[in-house]
Amino acid sequence: MEKELVQGEKQSFNKKQSMLVRKKISEFKDTLTHLIEDSNQVYLTTHKNMDYDAIASLGAIGLICRKLKKSPYIVVDQDEYNNLSYDKSQMFKKIEDKFVVVNLDWFNNNKTEKSLLIAVDVNKQFMTPLKNNYGDFDNIIIIDHHDEDSDTIKTKNKLILNDKSEKPIYITSSCSEIMYWLLKQYKVNVKDIDYYSFLLLGIYLDTNKKRKNTFPSTHECISELIDKKGADENKVNEYLSVDFETDRKVQRLVDETKWLTIRYAIGIGNEVYTDEEIAKAADYALKYTCEAAIYAGKDATGKYLVKARSNRGNVDIGRLMFDLNKGGGNRSSAAARPIYIDASTKEEEREKLFKEIKDVIYYKKHNPRKRYYIKRKNNNKEDDE
Repeated sequence: MEKELVQGEKQSFNKKQSMLVRKKISEFKDTLTHLIEDSNQVYLTTHKNMDYDAIASLGAIGLICRKLKKSPYIVVDQDEYNNLSYDKSQMFKKIEDKFVVVNLDWFNNNKTEKSLLIAVDVNKQFMTPLKNNYGDFDNIIIIDHHDEDSDTIKTKNKLILNDKSEKPIYITSSCSEIMYWLLKQYKVNVKDIDYYSFLLLGIYLDTNKKRKNTFPSTHECISELIDKKGADENKVNEYLSVDFETDRKVQRLVDETKWLTIRYAIGIGNEVYTDEEIAKAADYALKYTCEAAIYAGKDATGKYLVKARSNRGNVDIGRLMFDLNKGGGNRSSAAARPIYIDASTKEEEREKLFKEIKDVIYYKKHNPRKRYYIKRKNNNKEDDE
């Protein structure tokens, strides 16, 4: 009898969560519609180091703009755009069939009055290609699922579904999930099912193929994308597959794991890595008995990239990454801002970074602490953007 009551309560909560998420998104529709229709020009952007969730969300919000008779521009970081991986460039080729992709220089030379910026899958000022240009927009909209903090773009027009209460209601797995429910609200007739496959890809990326960070609304969204909209799960799995060399490289990073009790797995590699490779290592480490996985390695410019993942959200890794170097994310997936470390040898660099991560975990920076050796490569303001 007691088991049946528990199951009944769970089913009731599941229905409530999914219904209220869709209701919250529906309530935001009027604001989104008004600001798009009232603008002379709409610009779309997302975070630098774009992932599948970001690209899929750009495509979806672009379709909504077209539904409202606006032709948006997508603002990207030109260097990053020129060096996109093959799979991401293929996604953008599909998007470029309908939307114009521009860089910051083009925006600065062609901006108009009554312009609107819509930022998807991001809410931090320093994480977009726009640097300090936010004042050039009459209105800004944020659609995201990451934590807000002091670096969040200043605007009252926000749809951020990241409920941090004990029993979260208004929370989603990804921005792609939010964008699917918005497309449905607008009754957008998506003729090219690749757009639905991209949204499924974004959800699978942020949930590690449904292994973490899923909610009742997420499962309902996945079901509709596959069963009703024709999203190609096989194609999605192809995108998420890795080649042999990349897999071996990720495993070597995982082999560097050190443990702080059984709660934290921390690994700092000694090769050159991409964002995706470090993220894959953190995702992989969640298979072990740990609450959080934090992995780091240098990129091609000599900066340390730090990625964090949490199994059940019991550790607020978004807060830890903010404390480490003003990064962010949410309780399940987060990253620090790129870090330069002043040291004589690579081994000393790794030891210092490990100590900094350890100190953040134990102290959690409830009181300001001196930071002796983590620093930016130079003092140019642009490094902070």
